[in-house]
Amino acid sequence: MPVESFITVDVGNTRVHFARFENFKADEATAPVSTFSYSAYSSDIQGLRDWLVERPLPWFVVSVHRSALASLEAFSKIEPRVSGFTSFKHPQLPISITLESPEKIGLDRLAAAIAANHLREKDRPAIVVDAGTAITVDAVSAEGAFVGGAILPGMRTSARALAEQTDALPQITFDLEVQPTAIGKNTLEAMHSGLFWGSVGAVREAIRRVSAELGTDKSPQIFFSGGDVKYLAPWMDMPIETVDHLVHRGVALAAQ
Repeated sequence: MPVESFITVDVGNTRVHFARFENFKADEATAPVSTFSYSAYSSDIQGLRDWLVERPLPWFVVSVHRSALASLEAFSKIEPRVSGFTSFKHPQLPISITLESPEKIGLDRLAAAIAANHLREKDRPAIVVDAGTAITVDAVSAEGAFVGGAILPGMRTSARALAEQTDALPQITFDLEVQPTAIGKNTLEAMHSGLFWGSVGAVREAIRRVSAELGTDKSPQIFFSGGDVKYLAPWMDMPIETVDHLVHRGVALAAQ
């Protein structure tokens, strides 16, 4: 029997994201009813306990952060409201992978591809853009296989790299809600411009190149998801679909 109520967990490089599904229907790719997250480096266990519902639920997990995953699994063994803990490995995920070393692909990338594979029109390939700590632009073939993609740093990651790898550039905290001018009038404005518009341009070009290399008659469906997607999506000059919680939806489908 497919499980209908459960929790999915995306253990990322900087944050751990939780989502609760109730009465999940695979054919509808039901969205989660509640979400919660905390830093991968300072677990908010009390906040997690407060977020959990009273009845025990199984957990299904994808992770790219080994120590955060180990801490979470240890918690699951002492928390009575966790009725099972499944940390997916590559062979357990329902998607074919046409790469030489499939075990090295981030499980979050594969989970997002599973969701896109379910949502796409079956005769069209898909491109999946997930924007957060890193920005990934991945491809699913018209036959439904994960065929690879591109990885680039997210805007905040790039900002940290500029501060750490240069002598004079500061660590900046910028408001992504504010569209920067292209011509910065001071160092901070110039950094904001480069980080924002550079990411927009990189994602657009990566989509174009990935689409061209897919080499199909039908144009790919393009799915956007992730914490920073709302800042990038308005600047794309091609049809896109924004889908919240794409990784969690993919994990939910794998749980079936």
